[in-house]
Amino acid sequence: MRLYESIYSAALGRDMEHLVYGWGGAPVLVFPTSKGRFYQWEDFHMLWSLSEALKRGWLQLFCLDSVDHLSWYNFDIHQREQLDWHLAYEDYLLHEFLPHIRQRNQNPFVILTGASFGGFHAVNFGLRYPGTARRVVAMSGDFQSDKYVDGYYDEDVLANSPLDWLRTLDYHELNPRTRETEFILASGRWDFCKEPTIQLSQEMERLGIPQQCHVWDEPGIHDWPLWRAQIRHYL
Repeated sequence: MRLYESIYSAALGRDMEHLVYGWGGAPVLVFPTSKGRFYQWEDFHMLWSLSEALKRGWLQLFCLDSVDHLSWYNFDIHQREQLDWHLAYEDYLLHEFLPHIRQRNQNPFVILTGASFGGFHAVNFGLRYPGTARRVVAMSGDFQSDKYVDGYYDEDVLANSPLDWLRTLDYHELNPRTRETEFILASGRWDFCKEPTIQLSQEMERLGIPQQCHVWDEPGIHDWPLWRAQIRHYL
């Protein structure tokens, strides 16, 4: 099944498009790469890697649109406005999109996934809203957001920079519900996001967050062949 939907978001003040693939199973929220669109995983043949799971009803993909061009990658506005757009996007996901999914699919095993900047979104959302997802699969993510706001700093920058935020916590300060989610972190041997992936894994291990970290040799660069190979293993 392939279904296109466009639904008005009050949080963002615009129509938000998405695609649904599959007829049942665990609902998977798919974040695109930086400034990517909701049809990206179809364009780059990621669905082929999951064809068996989709056909058998093990997974149902909900491929999101992004607002990165308005938020993190909008370098023509003040950094505070960038963050406000991102927070509005989270509000859309939490209070509009997730309830919409639950009307269609009541399976409680929600999965968040994405590659590159989509991996950042998946991890960031999973950490900020404990209990929302049961599994997060992040491929080739970079987990520090300061580079997008050109030195600007406030509490929202820290709260949306997973690696920096986790480093401020000790074991007892972490929301215990965060440990209800399994984080699967993957990169390639020659991937420029390998080190952030390993560092995030180490912080999660220190805090007792269930996690796996996998570094692939072949294919080992930051690109779609790596992610097509990885996704069939970790979803």
